[in-house]
Amino acid sequence: MLVLSRKIGEKIIIDDEIEIVIIDSNQSSVKLGVNAPKSVSVYREELYKEIKNTNKISNTTSFDALNELQNLIHPDTQKSSVIEKFTAKVNDDKK
Repeated sequence: MLVLSRKIGEKIIIDDEIEIVIIDSNQSSVKLGVNAPKSVSVYREELYKEIKNTNKISNTTSFDALNELQNLIHPDTQKSSVIEKFTAKVNDDKK
């Protein structure tokens, strides 16, 4: 980890396109300004972790949820056929 000391108004430049400016400082906190291209995502750590966790959860699908969805869409259809089709599709996508 690189540790730097900066005063209010001083900057840190990362990779020629990200600029971090010290806006304010006191004994318990530092205010930073970040100038970065729109293609670069900048998050507070706690928000970043929440986004990652939510994305991870959204990528998991349970068979119970599939069965519930199946019953809502086509209550008369055999449950196993939908699960078999989904499982085959997931397996094909992994290849």
